[in-house]
Amino acid sequence: MPVPIEVRYKQAFVQLRFASALSFRIFAGWGAVYAALAALFAWMQSSTMMNSFTWAVPLLGLGATLLFWLGDIRNRPGINAAKSVGAAIEADPASEIPELQRYFSRLNQGVRHGVTINAFAIVMLVLLGIATVSLIPG
Repeated sequence: MPVPIEVRYKQAFVQLRFASALSFRIFAGWGAVYAALAALFAWMQSSTMMNSFTWAVPLLGLGATLLFWLGDIRNRPGINAAKSVGAAIEADPASEIPELQRYFSRLNQGVRHGVTINAFAIVMLVLLGIATVSLIPG
C-alpha cells in the first residue's frame, strides 16, 4: 500500500523538527556545562587550597566540548536525511508544489548549521587548550 505524498511530506517536517530540537538541546546542554564550569572556576579561584588546580576546569571544558561536538556530529545525518527527503518530494512533479513555495530545497542556502558548530567547537578547543596550558603551575 503506497503512502500518499502529502503524508510523506508531513513526515519529513516531523523528522526535521525532531532532529533540529535534538540539536538545540545538545547546544543548550553545551552552554549549561560551560556555565557550570565557569562557576566552578570562579569558586576555585576564590579558594586558596584549590587555586593551584584551576587548570583542571578548562581541561574538563575541553572534554565536554569534544563530547558535545561529537553528539552534534552524530545528529547531523538525521537533519540531512529529513532535508533530502523533503527536497526530493518537492522535486517530484506529482507533488505539484510551486517552485517559489518549496521549503526543503531552500534549506541549503546560506551558512549550514554544521559549519557554525564546527567553527565554534574548534575555537573553543583552541582557547580551552591555551587556558589549560597557561594555568598549569610551574
